[in-house]
Amino acid sequence: MHDTRLSRAVVRMAMVVEDALQLVLLGLLRLRGRHHPTIVPFIGNGTPHRVRVHARVLLGRHEADAPATAVPGAPAPTVRSRRAILRASLARFLTVEVADARVRVTLGDHVIGARADREGYLDVLVEPSEPLTPGWHDVELALPDGTAVTAKVVVVDPQARIGLVSDVDDTILETGIGRGMAFIRAALLTEVQNRSPLPGAAALYNAFTERPGEPLRPVFYVSTSPWNLHEMLLEFIALRKFPLGPLQLTDWGPSREGLLRISATAHKTGLVRRMLAEHPHLRLVLIGDSGQLDPEIYAALAREHPDRIAAVYIRRTAHDAPSRTAQVDELAAEITAAGVPMLAANDSVEIAAHAVALGLLDASALPQVREGVRAAARERLVLLKG
Repeated sequence: MHDTRLSRAVVRMAMVVEDALQLVLLGLLRLRGRHHPTIVPFIGNGTPHRVRVHARVLLGRHEADAPATAVPGAPAPTVRSRRAILRASLARFLTVEVADARVRVTLGDHVIGARADREGYLDVLVEPSEPLTPGWHDVELALPDGTAVTAKVVVVDPQARIGLVSDVDDTILETGIGRGMAFIRAALLTEVQNRSPLPGAAALYNAFTERPGEPLRPVFYVSTSPWNLHEMLLEFIALRKFPLGPLQLTDWGPSREGLLRISATAHKTGLVRRMLAEHPHLRLVLIGDSGQLDPEIYAALAREHPDRIAAVYIRRTAHDAPSRTAQVDELAAEITAAGVPMLAANDSVEIAAHAVALGLLDASALPQVREGVRAAARERLVLLKG
């Protein structure tokens, strides 16, 4: 009990210090004439009757803007020095949040007022008077001074029967998150267009979401990466032609969830449970990697919801110790025996073949994924020769 009270006191003190630093930075930005707020929209999602809209209100962050985000008319990425790349990467984290900002949210003819929290985050539920059609919709977010942006929300088709939930780091994107310097080098010193996707992953995900003869299946990306990387990750997804979907990230820093951030277990478990509750017609395919806790998190969800989890796929990372490989294999065998197919795989082709056998993918997906793997190998060969 004493340790719990002490931990809470430390977190509260850290929050006070963070708020004080934000006030100092706000004063400095005002002196430099960079005190005009901006809204950074995130991708929202929901049902025909209710959608969840996400965004963040910040001050002066021009250096953090992604060079391209697949928006029509956006400029193509330009070659930058390592110093410029590092400056832009750091700028994503050196943000000044606008606490309690008032935001007008407009979806069609439905308008509501909302407030951001102490970290500038906006998370609001919108319930339009008329049901929304499945697919993508625009939501206008506006501040009292007239600053406005358009956020995207996707309405999941009630006729869809399968949804895809995927981790990001070392699942679709090679980050080396478990290998200190490799992760820092990739995150801070590598252009988005030079970040490597897992071979065949984009073809695999497109096969999962666009099965012939079925409504479009939704995809949700979940990660403990900070919201500061939303634009970069969205740009990567667009450039590498992954299916577009909401990115569910975390806030790094002191909060009610902890001193640094919410744990991976709490974050991913809570999000999957919410998806299952909001979309009772969906069975979910969960994809992660063996480098962190995805096998344990997804296995627990499979035990908890055996009728709602269609399959679990774990990508083996290249640096797994033999003991970790054996541990994940044992867990996969246990969950499979309990009734939910779980596979630890070395590549996208293994996952695709397994999913075809389960009836989750059309047979035509397999050659597409194989070609995706071959294309990735050709691209790497060109980069090595260059």
